[in-house]
Amino acid sequence: MKNLKIALFFPSIIMLVSIAQAQTIPDNIKSAFKGTWAYEQYGHTNTIVIKFEKGKNYATFLDIGTGEAPTETFQAKVKKNLLFIPAQHHKNDVNIEMEVIKGKLYFRQQLVIWDAEGNAIPTKSNFKTEQIFKRVKP
Repeated sequence: MKNLKIALFFPSIIMLVSIAQAQTIPDNIKSAFKGTWAYEQYGHTNTIVIKFEKGKNYATFLDIGTGEAPTETFQAKVKKNLLFIPAQHHKNDVNIEMEVIKGKLYFRQQLVIWDAEGNAIPTKSNFKTEQIFKRVKP
């Protein structure tokens, strides 16, 4: 009976360890996105910072903007080679996806429209705005 408990216990540990390892973010994604990024437009600079914390399965995204308003903080999830921030009602009304191509951060936003109960209304539109940020500090 003791051997059976051990046999059942060890596969559970192995499964938990493999799940934890599967949720870590690859180093190539971290090195591609990590840093301070800026987008210059009409006399002001929009700044964002992307950080990765050890043991977390998401990136911390800081929207500094022009510095005139308080900084907003979001958790960005990894989807293949993209970082994705889903829309949140009354906080962030756009889906955001970020991709690094040739050392530049392509920042895409898609507006989400909400119903009276705060649920996202599905849309057939694939319209996204895009800004290209340059890395100013790794």
